[in-house]
Amino acid sequence: MSDPQCRALVDAIDRLIDSPAPPGAQALAQALRVRHGGTVAAVLFYGSNFRRGDDSEGLLDLYVLVDDARAALGRRLSAVACRRLPPNVYYLDLPLPDRTVRCKYALLETGAFSRYMTARQSYFWGRFGQASGLLYARDAAARSQVALAMAQAVLTLLGRSLPLLGDDFDEPTWWRTALAACYATELRPERPGAVDGLVRDLAPWRGALTPLAARCLPGVSTHARGYGQTLSRTKRAAGRRRWAGRRLLGKSLNVARLVKAAFTFAGGVDYLLWKVERHSGVRVEPTPFLRRHPLLGIWGVAWRLWRRGGFR
Repeated sequence: MSDPQCRALVDAIDRLIDSPAPPGAQALAQALRVRHGGTVAAVLFYGSNFRRGDDSEGLLDLYVLVDDARAALGRRLSAVACRRLPPNVYYLDLPLPDRTVRCKYALLETGAFSRYMTARQSYFWGRFGQASGLLYARDAAARSQVALAMAQAVLTLLGRSLPLLGDDFDEPTWWRTALAACYATELRPERPGAVDGLVRDLAPWRGALTPLAARCLPGVSTHARGYGQTLSRTKRAAGRRRWAGRRLLGKSLNVARLVKAAFTFAGGVDYLLWKVERHSGVRVEPTPFLRRHPLLGIWGVAWRLWRRGGFR
């Protein structure tokens, strides 16, 4: 990111992550700082509630970046789980004078957050190449590290989608292709058209960042109709094979993360089923056995959801 053109991308993200946040999100960020102590370097707000600027419905999606997972969690086993199969996912609700706000938050070490923006799997850069807000940064160094990592996420997201595109394409097509490819690497309970809606929601973000990112990506040019590339047929074929590998790896890791979340996320089973219903319309009632033994019961439920189109 030492190139001046790429530095412009980092600076643009540094401005965009200052988006105004609703008071409920700010209160949750403060509560998370209290819960996890001085090791908290940054708190990010992302997802559909962030894009709507709304904290009144559902669970807010937050990310807590820490210096050291052991210090933040107080348990060696939890820290090991965070490092071996990141991130750890937890639940927090916070009573306010007029209501209760709730969040699902992921916890990850800051160094890992930066490294995973170029990882083989798209789980992290597929999320943080999208619009997010910075609710808290401990200092200028923490803020800079977040902006730099998110700039890398945008470059990885757009750069690795190039083999899936033709010689010429416009900005919405670029983002639609990239996000759809990331969705396909996960067990996403999304209705048809979800990616189109996301691309529309991201219009200010992609409009500000795509021209800057294009200047940092080798072989990408700008013209009157949008963008062009000169990727060879051999490199495109190799890039598509890598996406096939990401789909296999990503879905496998999704299953493992869901199993892990059953032990860290209060009400995790009910939340998982609600999330599937909200995005796909497929409803499955949790049984007492499933709530008592999520690790045993989740496999049969997953099969039923898959058969009924709850996820792909």
